[in-house]
Amino acid sequence: MLLSQAHSFRQQARLAITLAWVAGYTNILTVLVCGTVTSHVTGTVSQWGLDLVQGKWSLLWLASFLLVTFVVGAVLSGVCIETGKRRMWKSIYVLPMAIQSVLLATFATILMQIDLEQRTSGVMLYVLSGLASIAMGLQNATITTISGGVVRTTHMTGVFTDIGTELVHFLYWITDTVTQKSPREAQVESLFKNRTARRIALLVSVAGSFALGAGLGALAFGQYPAQSMIPPVTF
Repeated sequence: MLLSQAHSFRQQARLAITLAWVAGYTNILTVLVCGTVTSHVTGTVSQWGLDLVQGKWSLLWLASFLLVTFVVGAVLSGVCIETGKRRMWKSIYVLPMAIQSVLLATFATILMQIDLEQRTSGVMLYVLSGLASIAMGLQNATITTISGGVVRTTHMTGVFTDIGTELVHFLYWITDTVTQKSPREAQVESLFKNRTARRIALLVSVAGSFALGAGLGALAFGQYPAQSMIPPVTF
C-alpha cells in the first residue's frame, strides 16, 4: 500500500481506513491527556482567535505552537516523499509513516513515565501535544499525497462534506438507472462498479474508523491510562 505506484482505489481505501482509526485514537488521547485536539486545526484556529481577544496569553501560545507543529508535520512528510522521488525509492511513503510511528512511540513512552499533573501543564504539555500534532500533520499530508487530495484521515469536515456532494450524484445515478429499466442483475452489477457508490462507501468507512478509534482510545485511557497509547503504536 505504501509503494510509489500504489494508487489504485482499493489500495487507497485500505490505507485510509486503517489509518483513520489511528488519528481518531490519537486525537481523543490528546484531548483526555492534554485537554486539546491535535488531529485537525479548525478548533485550534478558533481557540487562537478567542484566546487573543480574551488576552489568555498562555493558551494563545499553546494554540500557536500546535498550529506550527501541525505544519511542521506536513512539511516533514513533503520532504520525505520528495526525497524518495528524487532518489527513486520504490516505497516512498514508508519513511513518513515510520517517522509517525517513532513520534507516537515517543508519546506513548513519555505517557508511561509521568504523572497526570505533569501531562496537563508545563513543558510536558507542549512535548506531548507537539508530538501528536506533528504526527497528525505528517499523516494527513502523506495520505493526501497518496490519494491525490481525494482522501483525508485526520479530520472529518471534508469527509462529511464529500459524502453530501457524492450522495447527490448517487441519487441522480439511481434515478437514471431506474428510468432506463435495465435488468435488476445489471443494476446490481453496475452498483458495485459505480465510482460514486464506491467513494461513498470509502468516506463512510473512514468516518466510522475515526469514530471507532476515538471510542477505543477513550476506553483504553479509562482502563489503563499510562499504557493507553500502545495499541496505535503497535499497529
